[in-house]
Amino acid sequence: MEMSTNLINENHRYLRTCILYEVLQKIPIFDSYRSFCDAMGKDAMEYRDFEFWYYRFYHGNRTLLRSMNHTIKAVVDSIPIGFGIIQISVSDTSMSWWLDKKYFSCCKKDNGCTFVRSDSPKVERSEECYMKRSLKYLNPLFKIPNLQVDHFSLDFDDEMPDCDDLFPVPLNAKSVYIDGDEEHKVVHFLSAMTPGYLKSISLDILFEDEEESYGMIFKNEQFKQAKSVSFSPRMEFNMAELEHFSHLKRFKCLMWTENPLEDIKRIRDTVSTFKELESCELECRDGFDNSLIADFAEGLGEQIPIGPLAEGEQLSITHRYQIPESNDCLEFKIKETTVKRGYRCLVNIVRVR
Repeated sequence: MEMSTNLINENHRYLRTCILYEVLQKIPIFDSYRSFCDAMGKDAMEYRDFEFWYYRFYHGNRTLLRSMNHTIKAVVDSIPIGFGIIQISVSDTSMSWWLDKKYFSCCKKDNGCTFVRSDSPKVERSEECYMKRSLKYLNPLFKIPNLQVDHFSLDFDDEMPDCDDLFPVPLNAKSVYIDGDEEHKVVHFLSAMTPGYLKSISLDILFEDEEESYGMIFKNEQFKQAKSVSFSPRMEFNMAELEHFSHLKRFKCLMWTENPLEDIKRIRDTVSTFKELESCELECRDGFDNSLIADFAEGLGEQIPIGPLAEGEQLSITHRYQIPESNDCLEFKIKETTVKRGYRCLVNIVRVR
């Protein structure tokens, strides 16, 4: 005979076992609580009590779990919660997020907000601010110990309300993309990632004070321990800043040159000292978007191909440089491309072992 729901509700051990089951299924806390209430009844346990036990099962608190089978406890301690992608988008009227293929969104509505999710046709209404309501869903997720994600993405505009407490604990993300117009907020969110665990960084920021802002990034521990970094063309670096990329295996950025004839040699001599480098992609321009490829070719001692280009073909040169005191070479492939106001040079450098 099956136990009645009332009998189960009176036995706290059974309720906690139900929560443990949700944990072992790797179900996010807000989905777990909804499933728990559907099975046990809405009055079986308040959310704050459910949240308390949910997190303790991940923390493996010995005092709370000492009555449990040690094998079950060991399983709970060892299981990470993982997502392929977590993507968050914030504006001055809404906050939306994706957990792999599941979509959630809170939108400003009159003096409150509406909440929708991809797996339900229901539109929930609340008197709370859309940001506060969103964080009620996301904060529990980011509190889960050992939470892991392959790729985390965050974009926000300059009118975004304060959400500095989005990450109550560091997030274990392998790669991250952050897009925002306020550099201090971008660096703040980047700092919420676990350094060392984070391998790849992609940033898109509109800087007003480049020197001060880049210094914030270069000093950031997540940047220092990353293996791959990509900066959008909105972020422009000078030749002196190239040395900050020496620890990376791969990087991509826009470089500004004052003296292309000398600067291409400076790029070659600097990059050749990067012990970890596998490849990099530099988009180079001067202050007037002039053609640079002739100066680059001369600086590297190469000849520009003579004759008309085929339709769609880009003017290009290839250069190989023997790294001093090494068996490795750097292979340069440089192509000229047109932009709205003039030209850019794409410099791809690959280490050949």
